[in-house]
Amino acid sequence: MEHNHGVFIVNDVSINPMAEKIIKNYIDNLIGKFRHYSRDKFKIQVSGLGYLLDTNDITISYLLNSLSEHNFSLEFVNPEKHIETLEIVCKNTSNNESYSYKYQIQNLPSVFDLSSKINIPALGIVLMRIVAQTILKYKILYKAIVFDLDDTLWKGTLAEDGIEKVKKNMQSCAGAPFVSFMNFIKVTAKELGIFIAICSRNNSEVVKLTIEQMDENVFPLKNQIDCIVANNNDKSENIKEIAKRLSILPEAIIFVDDNQLIRDEVKSKLPNVFVPEWSTHNELIIQLIAGCYFERNELSVDSQVRKRQFQTIEVERKNNQLPELLIKVVKDSEHKEAIRLYAKSNQFKLSQINRNIIGSAKSIYFEIYRQNGENLGICSAMTYSQFGDQCTIYNWAISCRFFEIGLEELVLLYLHQNIGINRVQFHYQETEFNNRVRELFKKYPNYFTIRKDSIELAFTQDFINKIGSNTKLKLI
Repeated sequence: MEHNHGVFIVNDVSINPMAEKIIKNYIDNLIGKFRHYSRDKFKIQVSGLGYLLDTNDITISYLLNSLSEHNFSLEFVNPEKHIETLEIVCKNTSNNESYSYKYQIQNLPSVFDLSSKINIPALGIVLMRIVAQTILKYKILYKAIVFDLDDTLWKGTLAEDGIEKVKKNMQSCAGAPFVSFMNFIKVTAKELGIFIAICSRNNSEVVKLTIEQMDENVFPLKNQIDCIVANNNDKSENIKEIAKRLSILPEAIIFVDDNQLIRDEVKSKLPNVFVPEWSTHNELIIQLIAGCYFERNELSVDSQVRKRQFQTIEVERKNNQLPELLIKVVKDSEHKEAIRLYAKSNQFKLSQINRNIIGSAKSIYFEIYRQNGENLGICSAMTYSQFGDQCTIYNWAISCRFFEIGLEELVLLYLHQNIGINRVQFHYQETEFNNRVRELFKKYPNYFTIRKDSIELAFTQDFINKIGSNTKLKLI
């Protein structure tokens, strides 16, 4: 096998262009993006596929070769002639951790239908999903999808055609593909807790009025949009603003726009944002499904209520109100929850000390509750060692859903008032994953002393008073 001017060739046969495009996007925008967070090597053992999987098929060969180049090695054992369930053993060869799970062979008609559209064998699609689910054990990569409006979500140009014309277009046959596409996005986002945002070169108030005047049957996303940014700025700048409002990184976004010049601008200025190339909505849906960008290994109530929790807290933020929530502190004797949050945290994480916890260190995590007892989940975790009234914090992370509600202050108050800490040394490694940590230091510049590889804090009464006035969270 060889690469000839970018074309993958086996025995003088080249891979189908559509299959190559889908696999390349999958490798670049899923596997490659995961590699931005983890360099670990993985060996995935698949039991049962041996007789059915043709590893000499050029597309399968291209897929396996591409995965291997990114340190995902697949091994096929215990071949069976009839399979319903695949036994998967995934070993992280970088740290010798391993786990196993079962992958059900099901809903074959939909897999065959997808296979016929993208020219990838059905079992190749299964392998792509298995690797995607391996990644999901460590990281959910895409949390939001951001849309242009004109000729992307609705037919027509709002500024030129006006509200009534756009509404009429959406009620016609020409609007049918737009409606069908939005229904797909609505269901996907609702079930998986994915944010939906609008990034449009239109007047913001006109956009809101247009959406308000449309019936949900012709604009299915009417009550599903989490953020609207509409102005004449470059869309790359607006995407960064949307990411900030949603408390996620830009690289957790898929951006969809029908305009090639806009797509190129965003790709150039925000290379970590995935910008699909598409010409029809059906083609776009196929890309999103085939690329496993919203693949999940479970449906959970937590995912479905995440957006509602975010929206409630966001209203309080906009009203400059600190929420009155309850915090429970839990000992994490085996560091499991701390390690899990450190792996997922994108914006508030002190250091890269994740799995290799210092020998005598303790970990704790913080659960957040509403006054009615509703558990909103784990909001923070910390790993530290205490020496009398001093401590060293090796890592500290906060979930992105809970920024700017007084949580940072509550955790610091807990250290002082409940553990008896007067001086703190934070292990600190400046990376792109701790912007929110820097914001905390800047918020209280007179109290944090910045060293080369650490930050020091001495609790003074003035500092205690300041952070106490900036939180309404209460310990339980």
